[in-house]
Amino acid sequence: MFQLDANTMENFLWALYVLVQGMGGVFLFMGVFYLLIWTLEKIFKQKARP
Repeated sequence: MFQLDANTMENFLWALYVLVQGMGGVFLFMGVFYLLIWTLEKIFKQKARP
């Protein structure tokens, strides 16, 4: 069958850790960017035209 030695498992867990940090950073950036757009829309509302 398929066996993993300690070094391979350590590398896999390190890669998983880096993946989670990267994806977390992407979602954090998207959240901050969304809040920035939402805030700017609230500050600079368009006036209704008659």
